[in-house]
Amino acid sequence: MTGALGWVAAALMLPVLGDDPFWASFGAGLGVGLIGVPLLTTVTMFVLVLLAGRRFEPPTGGPSRIRGGWLIVLPLVLVLPVALLVPLQYLIVLGAQLVYLGWVLRSLADPAVPAEQRARMARAVAGLQGRVVVEALVQASADAEPEVAEAGLETLCTIWRRDGVVGEDLLLKFDPQAQDRVRALGVRVRSPW
Repeated sequence: MTGALGWVAAALMLPVLGDDPFWASFGAGLGVGLIGVPLLTTVTMFVLVLLAGRRFEPPTGGPSRIRGGWLIVLPLVLVLPVALLVPLQYLIVLGAQLVYLGWVLRSLADPAVPAEQRARMARAVAGLQGRVVVEALVQASADAEPEVAEAGLETLCTIWRRDGVVGEDLLLKFDPQAQDRVRALGVRVRSPW
């Protein structure tokens, strides 16, 4: 039940964060899985332990005790391996995303990869955020293949339009024509110093 509550909370929260970049949404889901679900499980078990041995009034007569004592917790021990899978799932997904991101960024700089595939990869990382992604795209925008260079600059413009700010150190790495294109977005140029 606590696992289901954690997943419902994640299902309600993540669509609200749909406009945010991937890492913010994924971080919220990771927090729910690694913190919220175990916390709910701990609170539920604590309440069950407190209830064990308490008196109650059955409808048939006088007071009697809730039977079982600590044995009431035993069925929950059977569910514990399943509860441990939830954080493991998030860690597996996080690891897969990091490996995928590393592979994509390495492939962007590899001239042995066909230009069409590198251009597709440059467009695919538009939803991601971070200095490593932006620097890889800056390098891609200076690629010898025009298709890759255009895709890299196009993706950078998408990221900077969404963020509303661009680092001046990154902007100075472009030729004057590309700098004018970025400035035409109306984004604020932030000095790195």
